[in-house]
Amino acid sequence: MHYKSRLKHHSQNSYRLRSGCLALIPVAALLASCGSGSAPVANRIAVHGNGAAAIITANPFRLQIRSGAEESPVLSEVANTEPAPSRLPRTTDPIPPGIPAQHSAQLYAPLSFLVGSETITQKSNPIWLGDLKQGVESGIQYSARKVIAERQTRRGVILTLSTNDPSGRTLRVDIRPANGNLIHVSVTPQPAAGVVMMSDSFDSPPGEAFYGFGGRHNALNQHGNALVNWVSEENVPGLGQPGTPSGVLYPNGPTAAYYPQAQFISSAGYGFLLDQPQLSWFRMDSDHASEWSVAVSAASLNYYVAPDTPARAIADITAISGRQPAPPSWGLGPMLDREVKNFGDTSTLYDAQMEQDIANIKRYHLPLTAYRIEGFGFGTPNDNGFILPTRGTFAAQQHVVSQLLALGIHPLAYIRPWVAPGSAPDREGLTVKNASGKTYVTTGTLGQKIALLDFTNPAAVRWWGAELDKIFNMGFDGFEQDFGEEVMVGMHFYNGQAGATMHNEYDVLYMLATRDAMEAYEHSHPGRTLWFDNRAGFSGTPGSAAYEAANFPGDEATNWGQASGLASLTEDMLSRAIGGAYGYGTDIGGYSSYTTPCTTKRLFLRWAEWAVLSPVFRLHGAGGCGLHTPWSYDLQTVQVYDALSSLHEAAAPLILKLWQEADKTGIPPTRPLWLEFPGDPQAAAQTEEWALGEDVLVAPVVTEGATSASVYFPVGCWQDPQTGLTETGPKNAIVSAPLTNLPYFFRCGTHPF
Repeated sequence: MHYKSRLKHHSQNSYRLRSGCLALIPVAALLASCGSGSAPVANRIAVHGNGAAAIITANPFRLQIRSGAEESPVLSEVANTEPAPSRLPRTTDPIPPGIPAQHSAQLYAPLSFLVGSETITQKSNPIWLGDLKQGVESGIQYSARKVIAERQTRRGVILTLSTNDPSGRTLRVDIRPANGNLIHVSVTPQPAAGVVMMSDSFDSPPGEAFYGFGGRHNALNQHGNALVNWVSEENVPGLGQPGTPSGVLYPNGPTAAYYPQAQFISSAGYGFLLDQPQLSWFRMDSDHASEWSVAVSAASLNYYVAPDTPARAIADITAISGRQPAPPSWGLGPMLDREVKNFGDTSTLYDAQMEQDIANIKRYHLPLTAYRIEGFGFGTPNDNGFILPTRGTFAAQQHVVSQLLALGIHPLAYIRPWVAPGSAPDREGLTVKNASGKTYVTTGTLGQKIALLDFTNPAAVRWWGAELDKIFNMGFDGFEQDFGEEVMVGMHFYNGQAGATMHNEYDVLYMLATRDAMEAYEHSHPGRTLWFDNRAGFSGTPGSAAYEAANFPGDEATNWGQASGLASLTEDMLSRAIGGAYGYGTDIGGYSSYTTPCTTKRLFLRWAEWAVLSPVFRLHGAGGCGLHTPWSYDLQTVQVYDALSSLHEAAAPLILKLWQEADKTGIPPTRPLWLEFPGDPQAAAQTEEWALGEDVLVAPVVTEGATSASVYFPVGCWQDPQTGLTETGPKNAIVSAPLTNLPYFFRCGTHPF
């Protein structure tokens, strides 16, 4: 499907819906017929899909979702006590410098809405351009009362609800089955004028766990936390007020994410997807111990519920939110990046470093399937209008490309959607505008003036595709696709939307444009297989995962920390994996060295060990310190890294097989233990282990100075293929883990790789 068709499909949310059966009846007399027309409002209204049902109490209104033939609901709106209108005083959320408030004054009632005002302020600092700085809301909160009218449709029911808004405002609620096992709920106030936020609130049983939400670093289970869904630029540890600990992310706090997903899986037996790109909040039992809520800065509310076991709910949600397509086999081999230092690099130095890399790759026989030139350039005076970190000379770049191809190594480039103001693509109207229709000029991370390419403009998409073709024609088989977090609320797009709607949506269209350009090139060049990775993304129907090849998690800090260092990786990888983003590829050794020391040998090796049984094994470098190659330490580091590269090559066929299965089932290659071993509370508590498929248990060391590891072994027999050590679970055990060893285990009697 080419870009225009996909974009139309995406913008219209035209998903395939299997037929459902609707009954408008008291529960005591459920009817088994389907039809259309109208009927008096019943005390209970039931909407049935193939594996899900919505049960609506008419007066007072309350929605409950149940699975298949189950009598008890797995998700219920909070009881409708018909609360009076609630005044929301001037409330700040997020709180400067951009941290979500952990407690709110939100009205917990079925389908509440705020009539009043909201102001969103973003960071304009180049490093955090586009990040939330502050939100201010105020007004009156109203909520649903009862069903006053209903209309059957072929797919579900459309209800009119009265509210306690004295203006007489009503709510139009469309409830229907979707894809058989989902219930889709869409709510619009009538009239919508004046409504700045909508929310819904649900009961939460004791101990309910909430998993997912995209690339969050702070936890696997977000119970008790408030989370904002807003694509965020680099968050670094140790900044902010004097005394801020290095474990705290600045400026947006511990739950900030380059790659948020407004979707999650509950241990109570359902999955949830908020299908809206605007700023939104999840408050997961953070305001009240037994209630969670979702709120969105919009005059509408649109969500899906998948009532089923966690594994089936993951399958149902990712079937509409998207699953990263399996890459070419070489996209799972060891990779090396010649990164760009943000300060101090020259063309002469960069050219020499590339040639030295080639020499060392040959000298040490380093297993490698791809090498990326971050200092890539088009060989034109202005890089065809792009603003890129071009470092080397074009002649040296292309000489390295020819050497890589001769070695059987795939060359990779670097690209981002930054356009120079006044350049040809800007003059042709391909960039995002301000309210007056002029180019919206903002600032890049190093202070350069930039404009953003407008991926809602078909002409801009065609131009982007033509530029990617030029990269492929130079011999490159892909690239790192960077940035995408910089959309400001004051921006205006070709499709008529403003930045408040497009901030998160931008990355979905950015990935869609690239995926279509790559597929078109592959189609016209048989035998070429292409690959790219990106850092920013968002959910939707589908979200960016449907179009991506892999992700790098953002600018990880060169330390051991939970904020964004080595200890942050497992929770990030596993949280986004259950949302369909399977291709996690950390920057081995970390990238951001501006508030942390340069990568030590010990950190480098532990990081490489962590990455070796993750999907993408990619050595990057630090923006301040430069590339930390194995040969930049000592011979032992080279030998260990070489062995790890070979181990990853051995595991790659298994990873590819699991990824191909994931594209059908939604179950990721890298699995949190709570998913692979359901019903085991000790497994659910593990945040630094994962299962690679059914038969591999991975337990990397992420603690500085550790020479042993406490490993939880789930039920069954597990054997270390390196030492022969055998453990039978469920149990905890201390295992030896010297610096040169990664603790990993095979299920006894299996040989996965």
